[in-house]
Amino acid sequence: MDEQGQNQEFPPGEAVAAVGLACLVIAVGLALLLPFATHVQPADKAWFLSPRNIPILGIAMIGLPGLLLALRLLRGWRLSPDPHAYLGRALSAFGDLLPAFGYTALFCLYMAAIPILGFAISTLLFGQACLWASGLRSRRWMAWNLAFTVVIVVLLRGVMGLWFPHASIFTWLPGGIGNLIGPYL
Repeated sequence: MDEQGQNQEFPPGEAVAAVGLACLVIAVGLALLLPFATHVQPADKAWFLSPRNIPILGIAMIGLPGLLLALRLLRGWRLSPDPHAYLGRALSAFGDLLPAFGYTALFCLYMAAIPILGFAISTLLFGQACLWASGLRSRRWMAWNLAFTVVIVVLLRGVMGLWFPHASIFTWLPGGIGNLIGPYL
């Protein structure tokens, strides 16, 4: 308890409402991806067997409370005597999450880069970006990242025999070279 007798374990209402707005944005994004991520309803099956039912239920469980909290955030911001301070308290919900959001964005870029650049090159670039973001920028860390990437590729491709799909960047190389190094990179 603070000096005014208030419990400090719970975040301010503005912060909770800001998280609700974030949930609403995520739910809308997932709803937009739904037609691409699921199959259409089979014509010979009952409506409740649709592959989209459970994702829609999950999106609704995220989106509806998010909508209510987002409306609370907008109403509170509009009625606040100091809107700037209100937004500052609302953004306090995400204060320490900025590095996590950055690494999440890097990982999403990594996943998008694999079909274009290949597994090894994407892994090398992802590792280097993570090292750079964490402040580890010396040549020693670059060498460790390169060694890690080589070990991972050798383990996955050489030891375990996993096949890497042919990256689209290798189609720009002459056929023999692209086909030779493509499965490993």
